[in-house]
Amino acid sequence: MAAKTRSKAAARTAGRASTAVKDIVPLNAWFRFLEAQNAQKIALPVTLLLAVLVRWCVALHGYSGQGKPPMYGDYEAQRHWMEITTHLPPSQWYFYDLGYWGLDYPPLTAFQSWACGFIANLIDPEWVALDTSRGIESQSSKLFMRASVLVLDLAIFVPAVVLFFRSRRVPTSWVARQASTFTVLLQPCLLLIDHGHFQYNSVMLGFLVWAVVFAASDSYVSMAVAFCCALMFKQMALYYAPAVFFFLLAKCFQSSHGFVLFIKLGLAVCLTFGAMLLPWIQSPDQLMQILTRVFPVARGLYEDKVANIWCAVNVVVKLRSMYSIDDLLVLATAATALAFAPSCIHLFVVVKRHAGKPLPAVRDNIVRLLNYGLLNSSLAFFLLSFQVHEKSILLPLAPALLLIDDEPWAVNWFVQTSLFSMYPLLFKDGLAIPYAVLAVGWSVLRSCPVCPADKHTPRVVFIMQWLTTLAMVALHAADMFIPPPASLPDIYIVLNAVFSCAMFTMFMLYFNYRQFTLLSRPSADQALASKLKAE
Repeated sequence: MAAKTRSKAAARTAGRASTAVKDIVPLNAWFRFLEAQNAQKIALPVTLLLAVLVRWCVALHGYSGQGKPPMYGDYEAQRHWMEITTHLPPSQWYFYDLGYWGLDYPPLTAFQSWACGFIANLIDPEWVALDTSRGIESQSSKLFMRASVLVLDLAIFVPAVVLFFRSRRVPTSWVARQASTFTVLLQPCLLLIDHGHFQYNSVMLGFLVWAVVFAASDSYVSMAVAFCCALMFKQMALYYAPAVFFFLLAKCFQSSHGFVLFIKLGLAVCLTFGAMLLPWIQSPDQLMQILTRVFPVARGLYEDKVANIWCAVNVVVKLRSMYSIDDLLVLATAATALAFAPSCIHLFVVVKRHAGKPLPAVRDNIVRLLNYGLLNSSLAFFLLSFQVHEKSILLPLAPALLLIDDEPWAVNWFVQTSLFSMYPLLFKDGLAIPYAVLAVGWSVLRSCPVCPADKHTPRVVFIMQWLTTLAMVALHAADMFIPPPASLPDIYIVLNAVFSCAMFTMFMLYFNYRQFTLLSRPSADQALASKLKAE
């Protein structure tokens, strides 16, 4: 008992030493205070209550298409899908009135819309009445819609994040785990898009985090099922597919039971897809319609001004007028594959090489490697793939935030840039005030870039953070006080997209570098584990 007590004391001492340099960060200081007061039990409940409160405060503001007939926006699209899935058989879901808001997400989204629509119809049939409910914006219906996002967020995304940071195999300080959980649950980009603009991205991202949690516990079949759920909820989860594929493929080469695992994974994927496609699986026409709706190639290389390479290049070279849609599709596909290939091949080689390694630190680093692979693959898709939306930056953000312990300054900076890149969309939705509040709140809590979270980070990095932050503030100020020239009405939106694209390209190069050097550098957890062992 005495030895156990000394071990716990040593862990607390090591945890304090490892985070001493971070005590200047207000978020870390708060959890340090709770630890000093022996009030650790209230940390997670307070974080969850604050997460719910901030989400609901954001939900009190505007949303996509509010009061803008005849099409309204994403809010109406989600509500309309509840309407058609409630009153029509599945055979008509992907065919009904495509000129309005035709269903164009995979079947799991359709089932989620059906479930929400079923409940809405029980409470008040007028909310989802077929055809006659279009554009409904009553307070009660909006309350239900906002609540549906919150409930699904709390049911899928939140527990996955909490479990991820609790399931680390090697010792980490209590303060670091709590601060990381807080950081991911209250990152402003997801809050503003899901609970402001209005979408259900937290469901897809929640399934992704569950896939990483299962990977960390060596439950690879469960990982495959969770990822299939993400993919069948939103087709943008394809951004992660190369990293997931190469990771699981490497696992199949790790032991004599690899072929058995390969068969299990194949069956799990086929059964998961088959179960979700069951209402349409006997009709090739139905399946082709779903495929056509989910992948709308006819829309072109891009629609709005997005912070990716194709939009940035368009400022100088008008690719869409020079090449056909088919040519641009081939170009985008090839460029995307070339961009994610190094990261995914490296992921495969390293995971395969470390077969059967029992050390917790090595196994934990394999999970880190997976997160880098997911991040680099999704960034490659965001920057170079066909038909990207500004909201798609949420996909690279999810695995990036799971690396917050390893890359504090880089992830903070990445979140800041991602939030800035979505400003034109958020401003259009009437979310300028929550955007500003959350941007400032994030910077204060994470101290980015006011003071360094890691004394070992080169000073040039913090100078660059300051300069880019000042550039963002200057562009916001110009947008507010200086009218754009009549000949260039979208100049500020274009500048935002080009600047953000340059930043994201830099991040992709940096995160690829960090992935390739991961196992050649000591991690914070390995250093802490060594210190605990020494003491």
